[in-house]
Amino acid sequence: MIALKVEKIGEQVAIVLTEEALQVLGTEVGGTLRLEPSRDGVILATTQETWVEDHHARGRAFLKRYTRSLQRLEPQ
Repeated sequence: MIALKVEKIGEQVAIVLTEEALQVLGTEVGGTLRLEPSRDGVILATTQETWVEDHHARGRAFLKRYTRSLQRLEPQ
């Protein structure tokens, strides 16, 4: 079991995550952690990759890698 500290920072309340909690939850500083309560009282924690929120980010990343690969193949 991982115990998390709840703190008040200004007008907001924050949960302080240890390195162990970050690793178990599969998230990192700046990432998004989504908590979803179920009907039976269990809370489901999910992380989401940033490219899921920006549907075009994955395509842009692919094109960037593809372009770099082609540039390396060009005669110098």
